[in-house]
Amino acid sequence: MDLSKHLENAAEAVKRRNFALAIRIYAQVLQIQPDYGEARAGLRKALFTKAAQKKPAKLVALTFGGWNLLVAVVIRPLGRHAAAARAYERYLVMDPLAEGANLALGTALQRAGFHRSALAVFAAFAEQQPRCLPACRAAGALYYEQGKLPQALAMYEQALKVDPRDQDSLKARKNLAAEGALISTGIEKAQSSRDLIKDKDLQQQLEQRDRLQLSPAEIEQESGKLESLLEQNPSDVKVLRRLAKLREMQKDLQSSLDCLERALQLLPQDGELQENAGDLRLRLQEGHVQKAMQRGDQPAAERARKALLLARGAEWQRRVERNPADFGLRLQLGSALFDLGQVDAAIAELQQAVKDPRKKAEAQFLLGRSFLQKNLPDLALGQFEKVHKAAGQGPLAKEALYEMGALYEQIGKRELAIQSFARILEQDIGFKDVALRIERLKVS
Repeated sequence: MDLSKHLENAAEAVKRRNFALAIRIYAQVLQIQPDYGEARAGLRKALFTKAAQKKPAKLVALTFGGWNLLVAVVIRPLGRHAAAARAYERYLVMDPLAEGANLALGTALQRAGFHRSALAVFAAFAEQQPRCLPACRAAGALYYEQGKLPQALAMYEQALKVDPRDQDSLKARKNLAAEGALISTGIEKAQSSRDLIKDKDLQQQLEQRDRLQLSPAEIEQESGKLESLLEQNPSDVKVLRRLAKLREMQKDLQSSLDCLERALQLLPQDGELQENAGDLRLRLQEGHVQKAMQRGDQPAAERARKALLLARGAEWQRRVERNPADFGLRLQLGSALFDLGQVDAAIAELQQAVKDPRKKAEAQFLLGRSFLQKNLPDLALGQFEKVHKAAGQGPLAKEALYEMGALYEQIGKRELAIQSFARILEQDIGFKDVALRIERLKVS
């Protein structure tokens, strides 16, 4: 289906500053073809232009659109990455410049297999916010996957302007510079950390297909060609990466992981391979939990759930050790440690995570719950109050008020408990069991 005319209409709407029409057209195109990179990039730029004309109100966005963030956070661990991406997109219509939501959108699209769209999101945000290191690195990696070496190199150069000591970008720039030179001289048997595909015709096919949605027949056909290449050269990491993606498209996560692990044996320090393999391991373990629950085997489900918690803790620990200054990773690790019952270790990580303004409220909320676990109600209340003040009327603020009300009720401060629950009731009458709690407290 040729959707180019729709893109022209959307671009014209942006020129006329009819942003509502442009956003609606782009959204309709993406419903038809979710991995249409041009439409995704157009939507992002339309939203950025709209934000430049009138600065978005963060509080309004959180009040009326924050539930979309909550939906995305809830469904993302279940492997519903495409649905999570749609939720992030809905929120970003109201808060287009939210860095965390933009990065989460790109990641969700990538994990859903929509690599063109993921690249469009990361590249657009890196252009809009040139000092966003994660966006630069992610765009560089995706440009490389799609065979666009000059653009990949430019992204890593931009990342190094933000942090000249960023090891991932330094390594990628070195490899890309070497590989780009080798390609330009036409040397077929070049050696680098990422070997070139020898069959140039096939390489062009792969780069083209990387940018398209593939049918099951196309996936099978390409997989067969790649397997033949691997028989000739089992050490071809680029082919292993691509085959892993195809297996993931086929929902064969174990085979995809097998390909990545073979690639990791050849490039054990490759950060992207490590993270992709880690994500697949977690998704496989989540699948074990779901299968056990579907067949009604509660003991097996509980064992699988415990294994999942341990796997998450180990994975986030590894990522933090690799990127200790990434406070977003420390938040994930703190959350995983809390779920494992390692409260002291969780607190230590969360106290680092609050240094990131984007993650501060979420880290403070988890700190409050951690202090509750250690029977430190005053410290817990302090954290929940901070969250409520910072989050305004968003979902996290209501969660903080609920925890405060429950805690006040627990320590016998009935009036304060009623006040906390009543503040939730003013915003959301159907929130959890707030109405019942107030009734119970009033008659007690």
